[in-house]
Amino acid sequence: MTEPATATTGRSVSDRVLGVVTDGMTYRRLVYLLLRFPLGVAYFTTFTTGLALGVALVPLGVGIPILAAVLGLADHVALVEAGLLRRLLGREVTWEPADLTELPVWPYLKTVGTDPRCYLLVVFLMATFFVGTFAFVAITVVFTVALAYLLAPALFWLPGVSYGAASAPGTLRIDVGTLDLAITADGTDFLVIETLPEALVASLFGAVLGLVGLHLLSALGRGHAAVTEALLARQNR
Repeated sequence: MTEPATATTGRSVSDRVLGVVTDGMTYRRLVYLLLRFPLGVAYFTTFTTGLALGVALVPLGVGIPILAAVLGLADHVALVEAGLLRRLLGREVTWEPADLTELPVWPYLKTVGTDPRCYLLVVFLMATFFVGTFAFVAITVVFTVALAYLLAPALFWLPGVSYGAASAPGTLRIDVGTLDLAITADGTDFLVIETLPEALVASLFGAVLGLVGLHLLSALGRGHAAVTEALLARQNR
């Protein structure tokens, strides 16, 4: 099943555009995406190490059990992903890994070794690192820039605060206290702030950037959750 849907029938365009700001599910999806980064690092490190060690030790006869154990670990890590979907996004998804306490070791390893979903889980969990890295960078940069410009009318005149072009061509530097952010892009001159009218325009830009960011990143979180749910959909082993 999917996340509880919010009724859209009869909603105005403004509600559909601005509703993302007040929708609690938007921020749950952002938290879900942010968790992709630390979990992705843990998954990628663990499974890369396990797979490399297993492959290297195949000639010694112990590599195959290690590789099967990696599949068994992925089978149990799926419980974490199912739990996040339930608690954060309200998706009714469950996962039942093969129980090592109910099976002897070799039948257990054979069970996970012949389940195609365990192989998919390993690939998916390792790919989480790349999704998480992208999501972390996107959320950090987009909302830092959006908030900095949204608050520009109240900040630009303060000592130590500047929104101006850096020495490198096409580079914009935002310096707000401990925040020092350099953005490299063509056509950044319009974001240089020296007067109140410029600050007001920049504030509008920050609001639009934040709104667009919420829509896009919420969609990314929803899509990633849908893929995860499809992978964890209960099937007979």
